[in-house]
Amino acid sequence: MVESPIKPIFVTNKQKALNQIVLGVDIGGTATKLSIVTEAGKILAKSSFPTHATDNQDPYPQRLLACAKNLLQRQEASAELLGVGIGAPGCDPERGYINYAVNLPFSSPFPIRLFFEENLCAHTELIKDSSAAALGEKMWGGARHMDHFAVLTLGTGLGSAWYLNGNLLTGAHQLAGELGHTVHIPGGRQCSCGQRGCLETYISASGLQRTLTALMADRITDSPLRELPEQQRSAQKITEAAQAGDPLAQEALQRCGQDLGEALAKIVLQIDPEGIFLAGGLAQAGPILLDTVQEHMDKNLLSPFRGKVTVAFSELGAGTAGTLGAAAQIFRTKKYSRVHPK
Repeated sequence: MVESPIKPIFVTNKQKALNQIVLGVDIGGTATKLSIVTEAGKILAKSSFPTHATDNQDPYPQRLLACAKNLLQRQEASAELLGVGIGAPGCDPERGYINYAVNLPFSSPFPIRLFFEENLCAHTELIKDSSAAALGEKMWGGARHMDHFAVLTLGTGLGSAWYLNGNLLTGAHQLAGELGHTVHIPGGRQCSCGQRGCLETYISASGLQRTLTALMADRITDSPLRELPEQQRSAQKITEAAQAGDPLAQEALQRCGQDLGEALAKIVLQIDPEGIFLAGGLAQAGPILLDTVQEHMDKNLLSPFRGKVTVAFSELGAGTAGTLGAAAQIFRTKKYSRVHPK
């Protein structure tokens, strides 16, 4: 049974809102993150929970709603809720459904937009997670003065979005930018989407883990990571080991960077961006990853493009870019409405 909706956060005409706020929701394959965001891009409060349930946990929709309510009920009475922005992979923005995300816990299409509108009495917008990241980068990040750029989200999977000629490139079905599921190595690694050799299987947190496992089988190099069970060799652990000087971890990150740089060279030749921004958990890898990406991208470019496109980490932060981007889709229009359950 769905819980009763919370009381909408309103401000009367005679009141002046101290804060106009948006609830930004970033649904990832590992964690779901929520933030209360102001129009200046300031996060007033945030929370997160594992996307996949452990034993004895409520179903995902109930955990999501409880987390959202908790954040909203902690806000000042004079705050005005403009709406809820959601960024998620595998979604249908036109219908408001999450319906084919291979890394999310949904066995059937989930009408997430209607779910929030009915339970929070707030206008809700849904967009691909990578597209949300691009909107956030444009509004508050390193792309504030750019009209042509790309954003890649390096998380459990690989998301991508293009912002060209001053507009987000959405495509006929608002699904443009599936770089992660282009085939990088024909017949290569099995992908959860059913194909083999997808770029995502090499450039993502899970891809990095698979690369390290392959290197461990092929090398006799000592590494503290060998002492950990395979399931505990997370991308964060690999990154930390690389930064501490572990040669195996460093090689795994460099291979990831080389694959990404080669893939980005093809994108640069197609869309001629001013810059490319990397967001997501792997953005914490630092120069080991970033310098390798830039090197191999430039190496594979035609001379007229070489040295003109800078690859940088998102200025929104690895842990907050998703929720800021999700909130940005509400702030960019301010065409919101109040939705009341029947």
